[in-house]
Amino acid sequence: MRTHGDAEAVPHDPSRMHPDIAGNWALWSGIVNQSAITRLEQLKSRFPELTSAVLGTADGLHIASIGLDPQSGEHLAAMNGSLFGVARAEAEIISGGTEPTLSAIVSLSVEDSQMALLSFILAPYGQLLLSVSAAESQLGAVIVHARSTAYELLTALGVTGTGV
Repeated sequence: MRTHGDAEAVPHDPSRMHPDIAGNWALWSGIVNQSAITRLEQLKSRFPELTSAVLGTADGLHIASIGLDPQSGEHLAAMNGSLFGVARAEAEIISGGTEPTLSAIVSLSVEDSQMALLSFILAPYGQLLLSVSAAESQLGAVIVHARSTAYELLTALGVTGTGV
């Protein structure tokens, strides 16, 4: 028989932000921002077709961006969160209710511009979204560069991630 003090520990879901991080998001987002900006600038130097890159949480919080003014980066992070939610729901329906393990959740082509939105898990920060946009580049190249940047973020922050 369990007593009140014997509450069973519930394992933390790595796709969700750890409660301690969420409780002090202003501090932690700044830490992730510094590492992210460095990696996004490296991406820009090796992929000159890049027009913008935005890193945010799955619920739309902005972490870092390049190629945009700060307000546009925040708006795109919020829209990416919404776009991810809709794409994820549609993918679950298409896959017959099983949870899809897609890393390139959404891609967009507008004239000569391509955008790829990737999802990855960065414990303890939870599920993050990285959108990379480029002009005059093939979608495959955009996805490859976005994936490599996501891996660099995982490595730089010294944590294990999944789903890239």
